[in-house]
Amino acid sequence: MPFCPSCGKETDTAYVFCPYCGKKMGAPSTAFSGEWVTEGEFKSFIGKDAGYYWRKFQNFRSTGQEGFAFTWSWPAFFLGFIWMLYRKMYLWSLLAFIIALTPITFPVLMIGWGLTGNYLYFWHARKKILDQRSKLRSGFSTQGLAESGGVNRWVWFVGAILLLFLLAIGFLGGLFFFYLIREMLFYVPQFMET
Repeated sequence: MPFCPSCGKETDTAYVFCPYCGKKMGAPSTAFSGEWVTEGEFKSFIGKDAGYYWRKFQNFRSTGQEGFAFTWSWPAFFLGFIWMLYRKMYLWSLLAFIIALTPITFPVLMIGWGLTGNYLYFWHARKKILDQRSKLRSGFSTQGLAESGGVNRWVWFVGAILLLFLLAIGFLGGLFFFYLIREMLFYVPQFMET
């Protein structure tokens, strides 16, 4: 059975137009690979909130190709590295955590994660699904996708600890900055008198 190049749903070969989205059928032309990941595979991999992410992922396939489109992710905006860790995007989570340690870039980066979070998750899920599909060509199942995808439930505890760590660093940095300003205000007038 072929898949619609626009929405990714399974259709019959007799259809000229997809019965689900109405777009013209044909061979999928993806921008980065000739393989197409189906809705069922994405939903099996994502697990919790699969419907929400599937709707967001449709924006990256709207032209019959897979490519970037602006979407907004509130979890990625507010939680950044914690959300990425929760969704098993380990390298992105580490990068986001390291960047979060630099307070100057952090506010700008929050907006960046909000704008690109869904897209990063789309490519993460797509890559993992295609990797698993290639490893298990004959025995490919959605059960294996659910095990490799999904979420890390323990991440809220770790995320809370990391967030407290960042807040403590910010608080100590603020105290140090306040101390420096106070010392400058105290010693500069005395230096000027001499």
